[in-house]
Amino acid sequence: MNYRSLLVPGELALKRLSLVRIFLISALCVASISFSSAQVDEGEPLEKFILQAEDQLRITFPGAPELDADIQVRRDGVISVPIVGEVVAAGKTPSELESFLADKFENQLVSNEVMVTVVESHFTYYLEGEVMSPGIIRSFRQLSVLEAIIAAGGINKVTGKMKSVVVIRRQGDKYQHFELDLAAVIDGKKDGAFVLESYDIVSIPQRVW
Repeated sequence: MNYRSLLVPGELALKRLSLVRIFLISALCVASISFSSAQVDEGEPLEKFILQAEDQLRITFPGAPELDADIQVRRDGVISVPIVGEVVAAGKTPSELESFLADKFENQLVSNEVMVTVVESHFTYYLEGEVMSPGIIRSFRQLSVLEAIIAAGGINKVTGKMKSVVVIRRQGDKYQHFELDLAAVIDGKKDGAFVLESYDIVSIPQRVW
């Protein structure tokens, strides 16, 4: 959400911005919602749904509806598709998988149009540090860092520091670190949403006096 889009000319704009800022700070500090190292903007990386193991997919063929199927991504990231056999789905976006399957069916069907719909997905995140309820968060959709912090009960308003929140992401046998200034997002100085990937670790540092 772009908080700056809430601004309107004149004194009313200042009042609205103040209300938005108060609301966000309150939500992050006290809200409890049921969901389930480079310095970067909260808007990086851009939101992109990545297929993963155990996702439930519906694959439809407008030109050959007899091939329509509900398929679950196996734990090894592979799906079994009629006619073409096994295909790696994990790590692709739904549109990338659509294009890949369309190429596979180019010589098999009169119309090779393919549609991939995610019916159900599960995401797991780990939060540690100065949040009210550190631990594991499970969600049926991808969350931004801010949403994950709220889902963990918000930050500890006495000891938590939003200026240097760290996201740790495993890439193969290595870990990638992102440092986020979420205080600037709340202040309206930055916009966009840093979208988490499953199994990301979010660490909220302790305020230093």
